[in-house]
Amino acid sequence: MPVYHTEIGVVETLEFCSDSVGVDATLWVLLHAAAAGPGSLSGLAKRLAESGCRVVVPALHGYGATRVRVEGDRMSAHEAVARFCLTLGSARTRVLFGHSMGGLAALLAASAADRLVVYEPIVIGLLRADDPEDAACLAWDRAIVAHLEHCVTVGAPESGIARFVEAWNEMRWDALPASVRQRLIAAAPDLAADIRDGSGREIAPSGIGVEVLILQGAASPPITHRMTLRLEQSLPNAQRVVVAEVGHMGPVANADRVFAAIGSAG
Repeated sequence: MPVYHTEIGVVETLEFCSDSVGVDATLWVLLHAAAAGPGSLSGLAKRLAESGCRVVVPALHGYGATRVRVEGDRMSAHEAVARFCLTLGSARTRVLFGHSMGGLAALLAASAADRLVVYEPIVIGLLRADDPEDAACLAWDRAIVAHLEHCVTVGAPESGIARFVEAWNEMRWDALPASVRQRLIAAAPDLAADIRDGSGREIAPSGIGVEVLILQGAASPPITHRMTLRLEQSLPNAQRVVVAEVGHMGPVANADRVFAAIGSAG
């Protein structure tokens, strides 16, 4: 895993490209979800590399060896990692992809990219409390987050992370391997911090002038559908595509379907 020592700190990455790729091949930077890591996007990265692209998948701030120093919160640090990775190489076209929390970071770093592809970005700030459907989704999310934060605060994070995983990741907690459960329990404080900082961040749609492909899993929680609809409505150059038979963890669990959706978007 390449490690870059930069002006903002240390950035660890996974990198993928075929042997025949040219120096000016399209660069894709993939940003992972909260409580995940760069390895979670390796399936999608390999498919993009096989199509002739160079792919960089950084560990975001606090994940792996990545530690950066910037003003602001954790989302500001994630954004800084994305911006740094988009400077790598001599590509003519630079595409920024983000999944979930990584999707929010991608939107924040949009000005550094030529194109964005986001899979169910966490844009809570776009939901409207005066809309009944949005309000119901907000209440659902706040209950899950409040439980997670309470469990972390009292030093018993497993109940909080288990409820979060079952709600967002469409899987039973006890069906996960013990090693994965332990990793997620250890990551619970950072997950709570990412959620707290992400929920408080606003994006400025008027400042996103590049084309944005918004991917939505058909089987994902209702809140994700509301967020991607609101995002599409707010952006001048957005296309929203619903990926059949895929949930919130689509880029991780169904990389083939997500890759196909990216390729088929007009």
